[in-house]
Amino acid sequence: MLATLLGLLDDNKIALDQQKSEAIIALTTLLYQADGKVKLTEQDLFARLLEDLPWHNPGISKAAYHQALIADSLQALKGNHLADYLAPLVPALKSDARVLTLLRELAITDGNLDAKEAEILQLVSSMMVSEPASSSKPLSNGS
Repeated sequence: MLATLLGLLDDNKIALDQQKSEAIIALTTLLYQADGKVKLTEQDLFARLLEDLPWHNPGISKAAYHQALIADSLQALKGNHLADYLAPLVPALKSDARVLTLLRELAITDGNLDAKEAEILQLVSSMMVSEPASSSKPLSNGS
């Protein structure tokens, strides 16, 4: 399974820019926390994923970025504000649906798809195919 996940990150399969790397880290952080328990296999897989993701932000390391996300993702889970947490992340992923495959594979790494993990995947999937609200409504001329 690790080979499958890391194969999806191959630059020939998913073009990864900084924004997409940040979104993947944020979403995988949310997913591994969703069921309330982090198994060793999930920790190992996440560590490898974090190691292999390209990173081009000189202002913060991948590890520091991840640490900063932990509280935010836990708050989104506890407060059931998943859509608010996901909304700024999903646009970076819309260009390649294989990222959704990556997230699904990570979610089932522990052998079980928790209901909250399934909800997150469904929200991400829905957001990836939906149009932004601002583009679906005509702009008012203010009069």
